[in-house]
Amino acid sequence: MNAGSLIAAQRTRLPAAALAAAALTGVIGLWLSAGSAERLSASPAHRPGIPAPTAPAAAPALIEAQPVADADAPLRIGGRVGPDLTRSLAAAGVPEAQGRAYVAALATVIELSTGISVADRFDLVIQRENGHLGELVYAGLDRVGRSDVELMKWTDGSRIRWVDAQTLGAEQGMEMPVSGRVSSGFGSRFHPILQRWRMHDGVDLAAPYGSPIVAAADGRVAAAGWRGGYGRAVAIQHAGGIETLYGHMSRIGVSPGEAVRQGQVIGYVGSTGLSTGPHLHYEVHKDGKLVNPLSVQMVTSPIQGEELHAFNDRLRGLLTGGGNSL
Repeated sequence: MNAGSLIAAQRTRLPAAALAAAALTGVIGLWLSAGSAERLSASPAHRPGIPAPTAPAAAPALIEAQPVADADAPLRIGGRVGPDLTRSLAAAGVPEAQGRAYVAALATVIELSTGISVADRFDLVIQRENGHLGELVYAGLDRVGRSDVELMKWTDGSRIRWVDAQTLGAEQGMEMPVSGRVSSGFGSRFHPILQRWRMHDGVDLAAPYGSPIVAAADGRVAAAGWRGGYGRAVAIQHAGGIETLYGHMSRIGVSPGEAVRQGQVIGYVGSTGLSTGPHLHYEVHKDGKLVNPLSVQMVTSPIQGEELHAFNDRLRGLLTGGGNSL
């Protein structure tokens, strides 16, 4: 099982007994925000003269939390992104400093302005020492229709960095999705239909009508269907923040959410959308930015061998409440 599958298997809703483990000394309550996020962390007791916490949407409900024996267990907080990620994090009980660290970590692998939707769900783990909240050690984002973000803070003895669990084991190069010549390259060109100069976001690969189109690398189908000028198209999310797009298909052979392997047939060459003849429009995005498809290589896993086993063990511990400090 790779690290991505391990995380998917471990990401479950905490039972009531585990919710109690989130309480600190003197904590009596847990606020749930009905409008934007679920709070899995504890809130200070409301005493006379101290304003009660407020949620940005509906009035919260108070749930009793019991004292716990292990005050140093990592604290996991999750919830729905909603229309404002910052407000949703605050409503879920994420302290300001850890919230800023979470957003900064996400920004290292996705474009924040386009890579997050209101239906996505955030997932954080904060270290605790001597009963006090410490640093953010896990930053996850369950994305709808796109690959998840699964970052864990990791040290190799010389430096501390965020490692994306989905890139572990990714050592393959990109495969050309269809056998054919490059009929139009990446960059500015005179569009044959629109009759004006514009950016060509990918490369066109000329091939006979009905030729099979394969996935350039392992990944998960983010979208499959009609896509405006692209006609029938498929978008696939890969490790390392890479997304590939295949346009003008005559027929689509995969469905959204489906896991695909490198070389697997995902559709067939056609001429749908803005097209003058059968060909495949193939483009690549890296961290939300367009790149020349002919220059892209998949990232190599930054962790191998025994270190990979140690990484997986720590990740398992954090996501089940048994992680240790770095």
